Amino acid sequence: MSNTEHIYFLIGILSLLVTVGVVFTFALPVPNHRYKAQSPVFGRLFLISVWFAFLAICLEPLGYPLASAATLNLCILLAMYMLLMVVMRRYGLPLRPLEAAGIVCHLVLCEAVSLYFYLVNDQVLIRELIVSACVLVPLGMALKLIYRHIPQNKGGDEMIFVVVAITTVGVVFGVPVYLSMLEEGESVSTNVAFVAIFFLTILFMLGFPTSLMQSLFQRLSTQVYIDALTGTKNRHFLYKEAPKMLSHTRRHNQPLSLVACDIDYFKAVNDKFGHPMGDIALRRFTEIVETSLRDGDTMIRMGGEEFLILLPNSKLMEASTLAERLCEQVRSSEIQLEKASINLTASFGVAEIGKDETIFEGIRYADEALYRAKASGRDQVKRAQS
Repeated sequence: MSNTEHIYFLIGILSLLVTVGVVFTFALPVPNHRYKAQSPVFGRLFLISVWFAFLAICLEPLGYPLASAATLNLCILLAMYMLLMVVMRRYGLPLRPLEAAGIVCHLVLCEAVSLYFYLVNDQVLIRELIVSACVLVPLGMALKLIYRHIPQNKGGDEMIFVVVAITTVGVVFGVPVYLSMLEEGESVSTNVAFVAIFFLTILFMLGFPTSLMQSLFQRLSTQVYIDALTGTKNRHFLYKEAPKMLSHTRRHNQPLSLVACDIDYFKAVNDKFGHPMGDIALRRFTEIVETSLRDGDTMIRMGGEEFLILLPNSKLMEASTLAERLCEQVRSSEIQLEKASINLTASFGVAEIGKDETIFEGIRYADEALYRAKASGRDQVKRAQS
């Protein structure tokens, strides 16, 4: 196989790999977020830019040195900025106009330096070292973003971090060492470039889909515990996570109190205004209640107009004080529907879970207190009887 045939063979192999990667990005789930949805687009642009960078490397041994010098460094830097955009969009970050202008200026400056050191002062080593320094700008920004988000999103993000880190190490150490080993007038080996770009592409194709799929799984696992109508937690959360919350509070010798609440005469709201308006009233009720809760408190919709509030590190009297405040806030808040405004009231039952009691025993005591509040005329708070 001649040298030309060998180069075309390498181009064909990389073309096949990049095509598979581009096609695969179309099969990935598209996030609902405006910017996150653009991440696969920039992933495709990164793969295409990498392919063009390798093609530019191959142009010199194929007899087009000027075309290679004019496009190689531009394609490499463009690929790194596409990688940066993948990371930014992955985390839902916008590109500000000033940042976009800075990227364009950086690309133009890099291209001008490349052409100057090729046409005016033919210093290959200096040209490539300057361009390598330029490439470190988007790589450093990408590394910083990924490192900041890795504690929240592991797995795929760690793989992307490895891709960017390996690329950065290669630019900082590998490129200068390799260029210093070249004889005067010797061009970059297509075999070396192919191996580097091949493994970079493989790592990206592993890390990027893993990162997106992991984000999807995290969102789905979160949605399992969310009530679709009100946005509060649901009964699935109660059965799976509430016992863990109780275990956590006991390990730290902290109390855990419960507040059961029920909107008074809510059926009359549905009968008079219709269920769509009743849904609006339910959402507004949860907003009123949640504004008074702490960060660690959890509101759960048990069903219909019945709710349960978990109050870690709160004793019975503290929970009762909160329930009294909630009762007053609900009573004094006007809820605006489409053609009318209404005032709701709610009844509350409060209980503190005993040392040897389960979460569900505590719920039973809170429910019993709630029933006594409703039997006593509603719109009031009752504590569990010891």
